[in-house]
Amino acid sequence: MRADRLMSALLLLQARGQMTGRELARKLEVSERTVHRDMEALSAAGVPVYAMRGASGGWQLDEDWSTRVPGLDPAELRALLMAQSRSLGDKHMAAAADRAIAKLMAALPKPLREQASSIRDRLYIDTAGWTGTSENLSMLSVVQTAVASDRKLKFWYWRAGGERVERTVDPLGLIAKGSTWYLFAKTDRGHRTYRISRMEEAKMLGEPSVRPPNFNLEAAWKLSTEEFRDEVNREMEAARRAYEARKEAERRAAQELEIAKQVQARLFPQCQPACQTLDYAGICIQARQVGGDYYDFLDFGKQRIGFVVGDIAGKGIAGALLMANLQANLRGQLALAHEQPHQLLKAVNRLFYANTADNAYATLFFAEYDDARQSLRYVNCGHLPALVLRQDGEAELLHSTCTVLGLFRDWECEMKETCLYPGDALVIYTDGVTESLNAEEEEFGEERLKEVLRKNQHLSMRELLAAMIDEIQVFSPQEQYDDITLIVARCLDSGQKQLFQSGAMA
Repeated sequence: MRADRLMSALLLLQARGQMTGRELARKLEVSERTVHRDMEALSAAGVPVYAMRGASGGWQLDEDWSTRVPGLDPAELRALLMAQSRSLGDKHMAAAADRAIAKLMAALPKPLREQASSIRDRLYIDTAGWTGTSENLSMLSVVQTAVASDRKLKFWYWRAGGERVERTVDPLGLIAKGSTWYLFAKTDRGHRTYRISRMEEAKMLGEPSVRPPNFNLEAAWKLSTEEFRDEVNREMEAARRAYEARKEAERRAAQELEIAKQVQARLFPQCQPACQTLDYAGICIQARQVGGDYYDFLDFGKQRIGFVVGDIAGKGIAGALLMANLQANLRGQLALAHEQPHQLLKAVNRLFYANTADNAYATLFFAEYDDARQSLRYVNCGHLPALVLRQDGEAELLHSTCTVLGLFRDWECEMKETCLYPGDALVIYTDGVTESLNAEEEEFGEERLKEVLRKNQHLSMRELLAAMIDEIQVFSPQEQYDDITLIVARCLDSGQKQLFQSGAMA
């Protein structure tokens, strides 16, 4: 107990140079008489302690006496060296800290000096700053002890991607990088660096760690950072190449899509068969560059023309491919339509069924108009009902007569017939027309379609199409989500026939 007190008194005098007996008594929690006896004991042991007389007197240690740091144990030495200042932005402070540590090392007895050198070999402070944030260093004390004691360390670690993993390592040293601490360690997969703030539940094990012979922490860290920079550069280069490849793929896809758009545009009618009693027109506005809606005008000869509107189950490229398949089937089987249009559709269904996936199908409205008789024979294959608006304002819906195309091998259809009289209008359309939504989630619907027809009876069919598209887009100004496809036709009276034939209504 007395030896500890004598050491404390000596350290106080080393720090302050001179203290009164009362100050020493208060610090050491003893009487002034005990302080007097302790000073005599130190003097007898060869420590140059002198009594100073007068009002400001007391006890003083000879300032030329060599500082030896007596009684410094390994734990205190380790704490001192591991806790040296990390505020090294100021070069003068860094140099002063190095001089102070050098003086301490010189004053240590040989056994402690060897321990101090071993500890310093396990601490490297990299003064080149990286931008850092406030660090959680709750695990630092355990890690410091494991590094200094050469003991294996076990901990949970949060990887950069957010994965939590368990690690057991041989600690080789601590790195202070700016405001961030790292553990440099040996693992089964080579040297690894762990950020202290990402550690949890760190525990020092009893098993000694394996330290490579002649290991140099500073050199190993610098090599690691160079490898890290190389890896970052490789990753950046790989990311750059991936970006360029993606942009090139996007460019090619856009180019191919533009080609597909041009090809599909050629699949729509390029001319209209002549008809004496009908003014008619068609349009398809796709929601994407290519789509699955289809319309066509077919020339059956003998003053008969065909109207086709289809809606493929699918959008984009997939829908466009099915649409092309359906169009090819229809046009390839036109010879069957001369006397038996329903045989045409049966052949088309058979080919569509055989050449497409099990879940591929299309709704279709097919109509054959006889110019001489002004009759309309039609088949509605699961499609929306076509609309006939009579001259007197009455509306007739041409409902489904059979199921969709392409789902069933064995397929039958029923044809129905109606007549068109002068002034009657026919509209065949897809759901992109009537199911367009406004901001209140209301559909455009059949009633609005009828109203557009009624108020634009004086227009030619091309003008009527433009008016209908305007009405739909005003009603639903947001992004178009479905193809809009329409065929409109109006039966002409004698005067209109003459105007139509002269080109005034073209």
